[in-house]
Amino acid sequence: MRVIIGIPARMGASRFPGKPLCKILGMPMIEHVYKRCLLARNIDDIFVAACDDVVRETVEKFGGQVLMTHPDIARPGLRVAEACKQLDLADDDIVVVVQGDEPLVHPDMIDLAVEPLLRDSKIQLGTLVAPATESEWLDTNEVKVLIDKFDDILFMTRSPVPSNTRNEIGPRLKQVAIMPFRKKFLVDFESLEMMPYEIVESVELLRAVEHGVKVRAIRSRFQSISVDTESDRIEAENAMRSDPFYSRYSGR
Repeated sequence: MRVIIGIPARMGASRFPGKPLCKILGMPMIEHVYKRCLLARNIDDIFVAACDDVVRETVEKFGGQVLMTHPDIARPGLRVAEACKQLDLADDDIVVVVQGDEPLVHPDMIDLAVEPLLRDSKIQLGTLVAPATESEWLDTNEVKVLIDKFDDILFMTRSPVPSNTRNEIGPRLKQVAIMPFRKKFLVDFESLEMMPYEIVESVELLRAVEHGVKVRAIRSRFQSISVDTESDRIEAENAMRSDPFYSRYSGR
């Protein structure tokens, strides 16, 4: 069983156009993500799933692998699914979708995400989740996650849930956009009908939830910064200055 990382990237993101190539300490964000993923212990291959020539040129310039996909694909997992068709993968190989806007991804997050699928062949897909800060809980750019007692996802939303009160019934969890899939399910996922809550919330994993597929929530102790705005980019850049992995791949 192989473990492959696919990093979806497109220049036309509605909230932050051009963000794969936005600079963090002078390096394109997509390069940070790619090189940090290479530091994970148990991976066999890695690629960027792109639809823009400028992204392809940038990734190839720093020595990365790129698979080109159709520009009309909006969902990150579906872009990686399309790219996977170009690879010779077994049905039970694991494809980890790592969003291209996670420049501070910790390499151990990859190994953590993969572990449940290696242990339990019935798990078809999952996503990392982590505690949300007060500001993240109120931020509609952050996807909040409700889980059941088996750590499977009940619902995902951009709204503060279960309510905007202090009477909490459990930890406030946010999605961390690192999503492991079995290759066969990832390709099949592409053919599933788009569902209402997926559309309303703009959260692609709700497609699986609404079709009755169990999605495992994998708890992470690592904090990361998703870059959806210019202020996020600045926050990530400030955090990168003291990051322990930056010097290992930047040569600085």
